[in-house]
Amino acid sequence: MTEALSKIRQNIGKRISRLHGDRVIWLLILFFAMISMAVVYSATSSLAFRKDTTPLTYLIDQAGFYIIGFAVLLACYRIPMKWYRFLSYAGMAIAVLLLLVPVFTHNLRSFSLLGIPVHPAEIAKVATVLYLARVIESSPLATFKEYAVRILVPVGIVCLLAMMGSMSAAIILGTLALIILICSGVNRKFILWTVPIAVGGAAIAFSISILSHGKIFPRFETFGQRIERHFSNEDEGEMTAAELEEYNEKTFQADQAREAIQLGGIFGRGPGNSIKRDILPNAYDDYIYSIIVEEYGLIGGLAVIILYLWFFYRCMKIARACTRKFSILVVLGLSTLITMQAFLHIFVNVGILPVTGQTLPMISRGGTALIIMNGAFGIILSVNRTIEINDLKLKTEKEETPCSTES
Repeated sequence: MTEALSKIRQNIGKRISRLHGDRVIWLLILFFAMISMAVVYSATSSLAFRKDTTPLTYLIDQAGFYIIGFAVLLACYRIPMKWYRFLSYAGMAIAVLLLLVPVFTHNLRSFSLLGIPVHPAEIAKVATVLYLARVIESSPLATFKEYAVRILVPVGIVCLLAMMGSMSAAIILGTLALIILICSGVNRKFILWTVPIAVGGAAIAFSISILSHGKIFPRFETFGQRIERHFSNEDEGEMTAAELEEYNEKTFQADQAREAIQLGGIFGRGPGNSIKRDILPNAYDDYIYSIIVEEYGLIGGLAVIILYLWFFYRCMKIARACTRKFSILVVLGLSTLITMQAFLHIFVNVGILPVTGQTLPMISRGGTALIIMNGAFGIILSVNRTIEINDLKLKTEKEETPCSTES
């Protein structure tokens, strides 16, 4: 029996030793999973009450999504980079098709597949990074016509389709594409032309939304109201009782999130002791950071921020070690996507930005967003795995090459 156990331990040790990729990022994935399990279990208490169940049900669901997500992560980690180059165009086409599905089903943010809600905008974010990296690596983009056909048109279509269901997702996609283009060395004149073209496209979409009375691009009105509420300086003392009630209803979620952060103080109220989790409608996804701060305090909130910054720093080290433009841009794009979305979520929760509806990557309650983010981590680790394997091959070749002797 003891011999069998020792063999099992040896096999596990060998498997772990063969696990390539940045060890810190593997550790960060574990940290994110632990934080997610603890906070989702606490934050879903009101949801469990409404659904006549217990938070344990949602904890098990979250664990299930993490298991699926980790399987996707391992699969993406094992796929060679040459396959990502090959699949990048197909991925972009699939993203466009998936973004079209909600348009025809009249549920513009998601659709159901085997009982699981699918958010195509999340898939489009990763697909856009892979597509841009491949096009920039394989094409000289010497003329603006080539740049427009291969970059502006595909990315513009994805942004417009994403805009149908979520303005914030479209803005993230557009900003992400712009960052990749700036860092890739594409002709600066082309990039300068991109900004007015994007603004013009958004203006046309806004005009269509007005003319169609919100039937096309309906999220413009919601997005505009959120910005207006966030930056307005309305005096509540001059409002009538009815106006004040309506105003409070519109700012309810943002106000409760800020109050949750204030209640947290420095050390927090303790795990599972949140008050606002039973009041905030989306405490387990859109406002999970405020619950983290309420329960774990300023220290817990800063720890989460440090984890994302640490992840971004490790990714920049991986990008600097890459020798191929595709790999560099993939790591840069995916790490920027994850970090940017995390800070967008945090800034909304603390009241710096208006409500966007973006979840906290790898921590908010699961679904396709959690699975896709695990896949993004897997792709980054695949790049690092390729670097480590190539370095190991070069080292082995040098050791096997006999030293030449002077004659």
